[in-house]
Amino acid sequence: INKKYQAFFENRKEKEKENETAKTALCERIEAIDTNTLATYAAWDEATEQIKQLQEEWRKIGFAARAVNAALFARFRKTCDEFFARKAEFFKQMKERMAENARKKKALVEKAQALADSTEWKSTSDKLIALQKEWKTIGTAPKKVGDQLWNDFLSACNRFFEARNAANAGVRNEEH
Repeated sequence: INKKYQAFFENRKEKEKENETAKTALCERIEAIDTNTLATYAAWDEATEQIKQLQEEWRKIGFAARAVNAALFARFRKTCDEFFARKAEFFKQMKERMAENARKKKALVEKAQALADSTEWKSTSDKLIALQKEWKTIGTAPKKVGDQLWNDFLSACNRFFEARNAANAGVRNEEH
């Protein structure tokens, strides 16, 4: 009985040692993910999937020795928490940046709408072209409002340029 008892606990210690090695490897893999290089939504989503897979692997691995298991779990959990905190900060910054872009684009829409009914063809054309160039430099806005802002901006520009072309069409025919 004693030999079976010792064999059982030695097998258990071996399994715990294997689990400890596997958990340490997972900790190293998760710590190797560099959040400083993640600059897009897609990159963050891909890294998140990696983290979730590593968490799933962690759950499948059995317990390590009691003294080591708690320390390994704390190390693993800390790394996961730091990752998700950085991810939340990234998304918060992107949301703020997009809101700022939406405000800038809304101001451009208002300027374009103010110029849409102008009959000073040359100066207004130059101003609208400058607004269009500025629009391209601003960046993206949230999809909900971005499409509407673009449609409003485009319709204001089109209204002016169609009126200008209609006015100039008669002059060209006359010159011809």
